Amino acid sequence: SDKPALAIMDDIAAKLARHVTVTGIDRIPAQGAALLLANHPTGIADGIILHHVLRQRRADAYFFANHDILRVLPQMSEVIAPVEWRVEKRTHTRMRETMSYATRAAAAGRLGVIFPSGRLARRRGLRLVERPWMASAAMLARKFDLPVIPVHIEARNSTLFYLFDLIHPTLRDISLFHETLNKDRFSFGITVGEAIPARTIPPRAGDGIAFLHDATLALGREHGRPGQPLVKHPLFSRHRTPSNPGSDADDWRVDPRRRVASL
Repeated sequence: SDKPALAIMDDIAAKLARHVTVTGIDRIPAQGAALLLANHPTGIADGIILHHVLRQRRADAYFFANHDILRVLPQMSEVIAPVEWRVEKRTHTRMRETMSYATRAAAAGRLGVIFPSGRLARRRGLRLVERPWMASAAMLARKFDLPVIPVHIEARNSTLFYLFDLIHPTLRDISLFHETLNKDRFSFGITVGEAIPARTIPPRAGDGIAFLHDATLALGREHGRPGQPLVKHPLFSRHRTPSNPGSDADDWRVDPRRRVASL
C-alpha cells in the first residue's frame, strides 16, 4: 500500500475497534513527550487498538515495534521506532537506530508507546500471564525524563488460538494473523493510569521495570491474582456494560468511527 502510515493504521483500526471501552482517557496527555507502557494480551491488535484510542487525544503517537514491518511497509517509519526484541539478534547498529528515533521523538514532544514484554502474553493454565518485561522501557523514561503512562489492556484471543497453543506452539503461531483480523468480534477494556514522573522510577534498571510492571498490572480488575482469566471472563461477550452506568466520568466507549460517548 502507498497510503501514509496514519491512514493505514486508521483504516485497520476502523475495522477492528468495534467494542472498545476506555477508562481514564483524560490521563493521556494531549501534548508533550511521554511514554505509554502497556501489557500485551493479544499481539498486533493491541497496538492497533491503542492507536485508535490515542487518536482521540493526539495524532503524534509512535510505537516501539519489530523492525521487520518496515521491510514490508517502509512508510510506517513515521509511526514505528524499529526494535529488535530478540536479544540474540540485537546489534549495536539496531540499538543505535532505536535510540536515534527515540531521541528525535522526545525532542519533538511525541508520545511513545511500548509493550515491554515484546511478545504477547502466554497461557498458563487458564490464565494469561505477561512474559518478562525488558528493562529498556524504564531506561528510556529516565534517560529522556519522560512521564510514564501505565495502561492495562483487558482482552483475549479466540478459544481456538488457546486450543492450538495447548496442542503445539507452531499451530498457535500460524494462527496469529487470523487472530489480528478477528478482533472486531472481541471486546477490549483499556484502563489508563495516572502519570508516573520519571524521577520516581527506581534508578536500577531491573528495579525500575519491576516498579512499572506492577503499576501497570495493578490497573487490571483482578490484579490480586497473576494474569487474566480465560474462562468465565466478561470479555467473552461482545459488549461490556458498566455495573453502574454514568457513575464514572472517566469511562468512555470508543466507537469505530472515532466518536467518543460518555457511558
